Amino acid sequence: MIIAYKEHSQFILILIVMYVLGVWAGPLIYVLFPIMVTLFGIKRRYFELFIITLWLLILSDYVPVENATHDDLQFAKDLKPLLPIFLLAFIFLSRDSFKPFPKVFIYFIPFFIIVTIALMYSTNVTIGLQKNVSFILMYFVVPIYVLHLHKTMGESFWKALMTFIIGMLTIGIILKFAVPEIGNLKSGRFKGVLGNPNGLGVFLNLTFILWVLIREFKLASFTKKENRLILIVIFLSLIWSGSRNGLMSVLLFYMVYQLVKINWFIAIVAVFGLVAFNDQIFEIVVSIVEFFGLQDYFRIDSIEEGSGRKIAWIFAWQQIQEYYFLGGGLGHDEQIMRANYYWLARAGHQGGVHNSYLSMWFDSGIIGLLAYFGGLLTIVFKSMKNSYLILAFLVSFLFNITYESWLVGSLNPFTIVLLIILTIFVANLKGVNYQVVNEQVKE
Repeated sequence: MIIAYKEHSQFILILIVMYVLGVWAGPLIYVLFPIMVTLFGIKRRYFELFIITLWLLILSDYVPVENATHDDLQFAKDLKPLLPIFLLAFIFLSRDSFKPFPKVFIYFIPFFIIVTIALMYSTNVTIGLQKNVSFILMYFVVPIYVLHLHKTMGESFWKALMTFIIGMLTIGIILKFAVPEIGNLKSGRFKGVLGNPNGLGVFLNLTFILWVLIREFKLASFTKKENRLILIVIFLSLIWSGSRNGLMSVLLFYMVYQLVKINWFIAIVAVFGLVAFNDQIFEIVVSIVEFFGLQDYFRIDSIEEGSGRKIAWIFAWQQIQEYYFLGGGLGHDEQIMRANYYWLARAGHQGGVHNSYLSMWFDSGIIGLLAYFGGLLTIVFKSMKNSYLILAFLVSFLFNITYESWLVGSLNPFTIVLLIILTIFVANLKGVNYQVVNEQVKE
């Protein structure tokens, strides 16, 4: 990983300069950033473009500290809608070098059509259309870049990608101690470079899955020290965040992952067992937590109410009845929840729906919900021919989105990692050094 830092030291310096300009140089960043992205695209520096996208999406998740007069990272929120457009433009400028295109996008075309039609019922068509376009573009461009970088860079791409992600998480750990008002919430829960602890939990879960996939499919090799560092950074961040959803999602993935390695059928039986006896298992888990005296850490008193989520879920379900078959387009859930923020806050809930199934139902109706998960399950069944490891991902993913609504968003640091994971499965990526192979063919 140190080698990856050295190889991309100049690029890292550019990111630091862009960050400094964005925070302290005012409107200058709005001129220089598009120029920088354009230059990287013209020079076909696609890895840098991809990392810039992930970097800006992470920065855009930042939430200003309490009583802050302004958002230091507002530039990231303002500029991020440009990224999928830039990525798409460079694909068309160099179409032949990106072929063949991976099929991730194809599985979700019915959902894209339905959620676009649903805009007819949007309370704000302009915002809904923008969200629809960015969602569709991200599902199109991210898999294409991942496959292209895998073919052209091989192991170095995957190692540099993990190095960058762990680097950002490490910065978060440094902030926890160096600038605690940024790295932590006022309550003391750790959020690192993300906007909140629960978002950090989602990101850590996806990062853990990505790391396991990279190792299992031999996309890159890590030394014992590197693997130890990755684990320490992920699990320290996870524990400090106090994200129960993140912790349980990681544990579910690891449990099913280990069972799959023994026997895929045993793994499936175990999954059905979890679903069938979830109430009993929940009571056992609570008893174990109480036995070890960890009630305060896991906030047992708020689990049953879902930390206010149940209030949002009941309200969302009531509102969904008006958009049962066809929703109001992406972002519709946010608009409805925002309009009712005052009385929801008085009832004990702050934020959005906190459930991706309900949010997607809000936005695309039951038809769109079935279309999206129909596409996802098709990917799962097809991928099982190559690896049953996708079962572990599916269980963890379905549990995770039960408590957060990030799935209906696209310009966030979670969706891009999800699309990387899906590309690995759909394209059946394996650890082959394509760069060496291509050089041998030319000779």
